[in-house]
Parts: sequence; C-alpha cells; structure tokens
Amino acid sequence: GMTTRDIQAGAGRAATLLAGDAAALLLFAVLGRGSHGEATGLAAVGETLRTAAPFVAGWLAVAPWSGAIRPQATTGLGPMLRTTALTWAPALLVGALLRAALIGRFSPPSFYVVTFLVGLLLLCLWRAAFALAEGRRG
Repeated sequence: GMTTRDIQAGAGRAATLLAGDAAALLLFAVLGRGSHGEATGLAAVGETLRTAAPFVAGWLAVAPWSGAIRPQATTGLGPMLRTTALTWAPALLVGALLRAALIGRFSPPSFYVVTFLVGLLLLCLWRAAFALAEGRRG
C-alpha cells in the first residue's frame, strides 16, 4: 500500500512538475513580450506575470484532471509528452477565456496559435528533461 513516504514523494514530484510548468509558462510570457518589443526587465515583472497568469491558472485547473501530475501518465518520455500535449490544449482554452475576461477582448487567432505552439514546446522541453532525469534515477 501507500506509505506516508510514498504520498510525500508523490506530492513533492507533483509540486516540482507544477513549479516547472509555471516557470515554462512565465518564460513563454517573457519571450512573447520580448518578441513584441514590450518591456521584459525587472520593471515589467508585474506585466509579465499578468500575461502568464491566465495560462498558468488554466494549466493548474486542467492538470489534476488530465493526468499531468499522475506518475502513471507521466513516467517515461512518451507518456509524459502525450499527457503534456493533451493537457495544454484544454489549459490553453481556459487560459484564453480567463485572459479575455482580464483584458476585455479576445486576441487575434494568430496569438492563440503561437501561444499553443510555443507554450507546448516550452512545456514539453521542461517535462522531457524531467522524465529523462527521473528515468536515469529510477
């Protein structure tokens, strides 16, 4: 059965994964703002957080339901990448709705296409590194 240690290890793994996911989406916001010539330095931390927040919230809302933090669905490179992609699609939808509520309008479709692709790339890079590191330890 599950020991307290197993539960703590699982919680630690989930927290690490989600912290990395949030960092990847923050990096996405920094890159996006930079590519649009918007401020990305320390002074722009608040704005960058506001750009990323709806998508981080969307990810955190969907991840527990999609298996994105469940060891069974995220152990090994293939399962990790598949689960990440299957989580990011609905998370992006939630994020887009939250962002529209926040700024009062929807962005052009190109924004969501780029957000999907770049967000997916960054999430997959982080999570692939996690899966490979975990595989080497195990």
